[in-house]
Amino acid sequence: MCNPTCVPLLVSLLLACASAGLLAAPLAGSPGAPVTWPEKLYNPAPAADDLVLPLACGGAMVFRPVEIPSDNLLDDRQVELGQSDAERGYKEGRRLSHLAGSFSEPRVEGGSAARRYYIAKYETTRDQYAALSADTCPSPTMRGRLPVTDISWFDAVDWSRRYTEWLLAHAPEALPREDREPGFLRLPTEEEWEFAARGGLKVDETDFLAPVFPLPEGDLARYAWFESSRSAQGQLHPVGLLRPNPLGLHDILGNAAEMTLVPFHLDRRGRPHGQAGGFVSRGGDIFTPESQMGSAVRQEHNYFNAATGRAKTLDSLGFRLVLTAPVIVSSQRLDAIKHAWAVLPTLSGDASGDAAQALAELRQLAEQSQDQALRTRLELIQRDMERSQAAINEARARTMRALLRLGAFLAKRVVTDRQRAKAIEQLMDLARGRFDRFSADLTGESGAKAAIDEARASLDDKMGKWQAQLDEIRASLDRILSYYGDTVIGMGRDYGESEVKAGLVVVSDEFRLKQNAYLIPYAEQFVAHMAAYRRDGKADKDAWLRDLDRIESAHGAGQ
Repeated sequence: MCNPTCVPLLVSLLLACASAGLLAAPLAGSPGAPVTWPEKLYNPAPAADDLVLPLACGGAMVFRPVEIPSDNLLDDRQVELGQSDAERGYKEGRRLSHLAGSFSEPRVEGGSAARRYYIAKYETTRDQYAALSADTCPSPTMRGRLPVTDISWFDAVDWSRRYTEWLLAHAPEALPREDREPGFLRLPTEEEWEFAARGGLKVDETDFLAPVFPLPEGDLARYAWFESSRSAQGQLHPVGLLRPNPLGLHDILGNAAEMTLVPFHLDRRGRPHGQAGGFVSRGGDIFTPESQMGSAVRQEHNYFNAATGRAKTLDSLGFRLVLTAPVIVSSQRLDAIKHAWAVLPTLSGDASGDAAQALAELRQLAEQSQDQALRTRLELIQRDMERSQAAINEARARTMRALLRLGAFLAKRVVTDRQRAKAIEQLMDLARGRFDRFSADLTGESGAKAAIDEARASLDDKMGKWQAQLDEIRASLDRILSYYGDTVIGMGRDYGESEVKAGLVVVSDEFRLKQNAYLIPYAEQFVAHMAAYRRDGKADKDAWLRDLDRIESAHGAGQ
């Protein structure tokens, strides 16, 4: 029990803890880490699939899922980044990269993609930053909803560490887990940032490669704060005031530029140049002209300011975080990765046996050679062959998925053409029936012949036009059905059942993500037709049409 002499010491200790924020943290981190801030100050535009993580001082931060379908742990998505502007090609040139998600999602009927990472829905705000860095908890306000700036890259990295540690201590159940390993927060890589900024799989390839994501309302000023009297006017604005991009991300372009994780590299015609430089900011800021605003915009910054002798800060430079997970999270995961890696060099199709045999012979020669220089050379050749095979496999898988998408579109087009033809045939039958009834009703009436002749002429004119349309539709149907058959047969010959099924899983996820889930039954039937061709060795167009008609009957023309 404390005696009277220790009371002043205890009071001093309590005041010191309060000023350091140590008393506030247990309050905010009580069971469930309750969020007490008004929602409009941390999530002004709520969405159904937001991930909300609690933050110290009763705050919160919101993240959006970025889904990337895959069929195994080493499957990743090739993405084309950068832009084709020759003036900026030295740093923003077109390049191919690869991206995969961190968190696995269980596959259920109608479910989401199998892998994903999360990116913050908004730029980190001043109040959010203060919740883990200030001496006392902030009182959240609209001004505190401004993006935090005037901090260094090192500050942003350290804040992501502190936030992760706070979550692990106070709300570990809020973090998504991969296997049993909880996720963690960090700055995004450039690939993660740009893929999300362009709209990810929520947009088609054409829109993905455009300078900016699709703008349904037409005016970039409705989506980004940039240098203009009708936009930023040189001032930062509270996050979330403008419209989001297709992934639901606000202020991904403009407002504060956003720091990323890895060092700057020049572009060397499609690949990063070997020199690593300063850190990179993405998205442009309030001082970026509208004409220069775009998803590929990137700027190098020195980590340090020589004039001040300190780490560099700017009043228009902030950050948003990603939520990700380690790659190797368990011994079982490591075994699965090893297995996926072991089969990467294996070619599918007729050339696989020859390629495997050549690799085996190279490996045997290298192992048996007593000449170290020759052994090294053979091992290098073997490595190059394996890399080439892996590249062929990736291209093969991309082609197969594109053909699956094409097959689904062709199947739906066959059904659409058949419906159009049926509608015109019904219209022609209805017109004939009406003419027959009209003729019958007028028989024996005065002036009947002239009226009937006029009606017949009108009918013949309409019937001629309808017949021309019908002939055109039937010709189109024949061509589409022929293309469909060629694709069924070609894919049935070139791709095995297991790899097609794996590709179908990914393509189905892509259709769901792009709100084209109505095409999934057609893709599944396309795969079934391939299997039937492999089994029976024949193409039965009548059976294909019956199968496709049953899909349309089951799902409806509006699906």
